[in-house]
Amino acid sequence: MKSHNEPLVSVFIPTKNRLELLARAINSVKAQTYKNIEIIVVDDGSTDETWSYLQQQNQTSGTVIIRNEESQGACAARNAAILASTGNFVTGLDDDDYFAPDRIDQFVKRWETSESVAGLFDSVQIITANGRVIRHQKQVVTYQNLRKTNLVGSLVFAPRSHYIEAGLFDKAMPAWQDWDLWIRMARIFGDFVNIGRTSCVLDEIHGNARITTGNEKKIRLAKENLTKKLQPLTRFEKSSLIISMHGYPQVKPKVREIFTLIATGRVRSTMRSVKKWLNLRK
Repeated sequence: MKSHNEPLVSVFIPTKNRLELLARAINSVKAQTYKNIEIIVVDDGSTDETWSYLQQQNQTSGTVIIRNEESQGACAARNAAILASTGNFVTGLDDDDYFAPDRIDQFVKRWETSESVAGLFDSVQIITANGRVIRHQKQVVTYQNLRKTNLVGSLVFAPRSHYIEAGLFDKAMPAWQDWDLWIRMARIFGDFVNIGRTSCVLDEIHGNARITTGNEKKIRLAKENLTKKLQPLTRFEKSSLIISMHGYPQVKPKVREIFTLIATGRVRSTMRSVKKWLNLRK
């Protein structure tokens, strides 16, 4: 039973042609120990049975559903869901990932003791071909931290107003849309705080495309766009963005980028990039 004292939390899920995974994601939200939750799913032009499934969810459990007849991209889908949300707080879930049962409850409880923060996030569990991996993140992530690398990840829990006042997700960003928004939120509202529960599971073995297997050009364009947005950049910040870009397996380091890493004393990162450059030349 929902308590009138519990703030409403809106969970948005963008989806396209991944019905089986979507059902798992939705069920993980329904299974939350915290009950005052609004689920908003945006079907971004699916051509499978996704919309029929969502219509049933709308009728049986009150899930809010939005349909894009033609795909507009994940950013547009997320923005549509946030604008349609009515919760005090908003958080997202990718359709190929899922929540641990106490995730929302832990976020709400932690927010009650938090002051002047942009939002909350959590470390994650990742299902890989080599097994389950725990990726521990930094406890507090500042605006200055985010100018160098995304230490928050792809999901945050924050007041609805924080997303909107920061300008929502930028549809012109071909990748790194979440990172870009967290930077803007941190600049306005302060730090992001990690609740340290590893309450979201990222599934990397389902066989569908993720950004880590996407087009190299999109990653490079995202890096160029973010570089322009963050001007002026220090030399260390410039090299940090290069390191983040080189972290994607499909991105081939360029010689001038390696020299930038050398010039800023990034020894370990230089060695990794050189090794990757040599391997990709074979």
